[in-house]
Amino acid sequence: MITVPLFLRLAPLAALLLALTGPAHSAGAPDGAAMVGEATLVIGVAKVISADGVERSVDRGTAIRVGDRIETGAGGHVHLRFVDGARLSVRPASRLQVENYSRASDASALTAIKFRLDEGVVRSITGAWGEAERDRFRLNTPVAAIGVKGTDFVVKSDGETTLASVYAGAIMLTPIAGVGCQTSFGPCLNGSEKLLSEDMKGQMLSLSRLQATPQLVPAVDLLAQRVVRPVMAEVGPRPDLAVKIDPVQIGNPVGSRTETAVDKTVVSESRAVDMVAVQVASAAQVTQPARPVQPVVPVQPVVPVQPVVPVQPVQPVLPVQPVLPVEPIQLVLLPPEVNQLMWARLVAVAADGDTISRSFAQSMQNGRQSVIGNGAFTLFREGASTALLANAETSANFRLAGATASLVWSDRGSNVVEPARVDNGTFSVDFSRSTYTTQLNVSNARFGVDSVASNGVVTAGGMLQSTGGSAGSAGALSLDGKEAAYFFVKSIAAGQLNGITLWGR
Repeated sequence: MITVPLFLRLAPLAALLLALTGPAHSAGAPDGAAMVGEATLVIGVAKVISADGVERSVDRGTAIRVGDRIETGAGGHVHLRFVDGARLSVRPASRLQVENYSRASDASALTAIKFRLDEGVVRSITGAWGEAERDRFRLNTPVAAIGVKGTDFVVKSDGETTLASVYAGAIMLTPIAGVGCQTSFGPCLNGSEKLLSEDMKGQMLSLSRLQATPQLVPAVDLLAQRVVRPVMAEVGPRPDLAVKIDPVQIGNPVGSRTETAVDKTVVSESRAVDMVAVQVASAAQVTQPARPVQPVVPVQPVVPVQPVVPVQPVQPVLPVQPVLPVEPIQLVLLPPEVNQLMWARLVAVAADGDTISRSFAQSMQNGRQSVIGNGAFTLFREGASTALLANAETSANFRLAGATASLVWSDRGSNVVEPARVDNGTFSVDFSRSTYTTQLNVSNARFGVDSVASNGVVTAGGMLQSTGGSAGSAGALSLDGKEAAYFFVKSIAAGQLNGITLWGR
């Protein structure tokens, strides 16, 4: 089959769109909706639902029109190219709607490019229309309005949280609950917006439904596809095993026959001789010649036989058992309890090996306030966020109460996430100098064992910020100085180590 290049097939359409006005191509018009692009790559299961509710599968070359909603399955992946050269990648398990895509050559106010990402991940590279009219490009999520300024950027949304990173250009992220942000185009400027540009390396924007303003957090790869690998399971009680009944025994019950043999005991009997009988010759027999009478020998009395006393066996001499020394009782030191600080995860289900993060609803109990985050987790602390640290001690050492970590590495162009183990942690604070130091051992079958060391400053409000060491860290102390928490990130030869910790004393 001969495939006509995309730009040749869409060139007449682009010319037609340039001659028409914006309102004629607005979303929500099922009849005669404008064709604005096509699918150039389809992997796995994906479908398109038009504005009038008609559903169709997506193949290479499938036309994309204003009002269409693109949905991908768990392994689905769709690349789109639009008439102005813009490109957009819809990642697995995503829902994206093309709400508007139009331009009028004689009136820039009629240019309108607008997408809505309800769930999942997309990567967008702006085309000629978006470059020419940067104040008319918008991507909305359930919680954020993102104004685009000629950009290559990635957005991830799960309905409660939006994360955004920039490869080139800049974006403006604003809570969509602000006045006019839902229906407007371009950046929404109401005082709650935050800018992210390509020169802000190592950072991305995070906004949850519970936050009033976006936060700059350490960047993670939003395009990484998590690979679930087995890790050590937690020890717990096992349920009793159910007793299984053999159906053969049910059909042929035991005991339906009677026994035909009886055990018998064999008894041996002995008899004793009581007397000796003397036979006398019969008178009818031949008379024998008389013999001389022998003198009578007196009978010797019989000496009674003494019973034989059985010999008692000699008992063997048992060896003396040596007295073993008493083993000292080993005291088990339980992890300290941490209640004033709590990590909230941005996903519904905890990852493998994660035993310390909680949901946002749990983390906000007892009046906890969010103080810092890293894009995957947000730290909540009891007390007002503006309160000052109250501690009269000069220094203190903390014990590790819990931690979770992972290794992110690249496998033939795709990012892989594996759980890692955290051991042998130390954390100390010098309150007189407002500094802290910490060290952890992180291990994984892929790279062995690596040391994560960091040091930094403690602010008057109890916030932790690293200034040196082999890894970056940031976190907070409880306002009474008894608990601590921080996240860390470190680049190694095998990839990147990320993790969160909790400490107490």
